[in-house]
Amino acid sequence: MAMPNAHEGTPPIDPAASPLAIFDLDGTLTDPVPGLLTCHRYALDRVGLDFDALVDASGADQIELVRSPVATVHEAIGVPAAVSDDAEQHYRERRPLAGLDDALYPGIDLLLTSLANAGWRIGLATSQLDAVAVRMLDRLGIADRFVGVCGSDRERTRTSKTQVVRHLLSTVDPKPSGIAVIADRGTDVEAAKAVGATFVGAAWGFGSVEELIGANADAIAVTPADVIELLLR
Repeated sequence: MAMPNAHEGTPPIDPAASPLAIFDLDGTLTDPVPGLLTCHRYALDRVGLDFDALVDASGADQIELVRSPVATVHEAIGVPAAVSDDAEQHYRERRPLAGLDDALYPGIDLLLTSLANAGWRIGLATSQLDAVAVRMLDRLGIADRFVGVCGSDRERTRTSKTQVVRHLLSTVDPKPSGIAVIADRGTDVEAAKAVGATFVGAAWGFGSVEELIGANADAIAVTPADVIELLLR
């Protein structure tokens, strides 16, 4: 199967029609690895374990490892079942602060500026809690770029990315003439397709090119600059 990239795939949406670009946060706009490592170290320390020592003993790659769900990480490094639930709870307590350690990927600021200058509106759909996402965007100095920010909620009425994206779209007025979702995991494709959006896979994030192709991404961008070429060509 040929890999779609900045020169192949679905034709762009007409920027003159005020379309909406919906970005994921972790792994798409920001590199969350430093924050995730901090969370895991904190959580296991609270239950009397050393995260780095367990990772070293397991032979796992730290950066690749923390891209997995918490329970998967614990299983991979041998966290005892008796303390795994407590450790996961401590992880989730610390996770809202993890964004303090995150940074924008190189090229993201130019990408957001280029889309805005070309008439695109920009939204955010993330699995992070709403308040956490807003706080992260504020800290990064890009909150004013977004016409809407939507994440999961404490009442757990939005637990899937599809629910998050649908809620975001319900808040955007006027309704966009076209939608592009830019995210780094194959699981985000389902959300894009559910709302009739073009999906651009962000291969610089956590998802591999193979994962994105397997999920039937409409196009794959290796760098943020590729997204500019895809959506503005």
